[in-house]
Amino acid sequence: MEANRRDWLFGTGATSTEKLLAHATATLGALAVTVANRHAGWAWWQWLLGLSLVWDLVGGVVANGLDTAKSFYHSPLPADTPRSIRFVHHPVGFTGLHIQPILVGFLFPGGSWWWGVLWYGLALAGAVAVGAAPERLQRPIALATVAVGAMLSPLLPGPDGLSWLPVVLLLKLVLAHGVPEGKCAPQRATVA
Repeated sequence: MEANRRDWLFGTGATSTEKLLAHATATLGALAVTVANRHAGWAWWQWLLGLSLVWDLVGGVVANGLDTAKSFYHSPLPADTPRSIRFVHHPVGFTGLHIQPILVGFLFPGGSWWWGVLWYGLALAGAVAVGAAPERLQRPIALATVAVGAMLSPLLPGPDGLSWLPVVLLLKLVLAHGVPEGKCAPQRATVA
């Protein structure tokens, strides 16, 4: 395998340990959803979709939080890069492609169109707010978005067995993916 090959999942240069951590987290998430929803009465295709969501979102929290992924997605692209690649590479474009909550709202028992649109919209608004903020405020804005989502999610009726989705979606897209590594953090004095 080529050392500098683009890796859209983990960022270029992720170690096997970093990749294993993302996959292990996704596996534990899939196990938790399977156990929690074993009596949910989902159809086979809902199970397939639900477990795919876990793999993408839960594993994606870790994968998008890797230094390699942050470096990959927050670095400039070559001038000749096609628009479609630029769109996927941009944090707001990347977030915009994640229509999972809208699908879940329509396709799972207990869901509704507004539930999916609400969480999709909050993730997109969070990504836009983080991208527009000065670097020093990007992480706090992302954390505020996740905190609001965590507080709001239990108050709203949603699809059966998928109450975890809003918070994990916000963690993946707004915090892990949307916030580049900081350069303006205050320097600490070293103690001799």
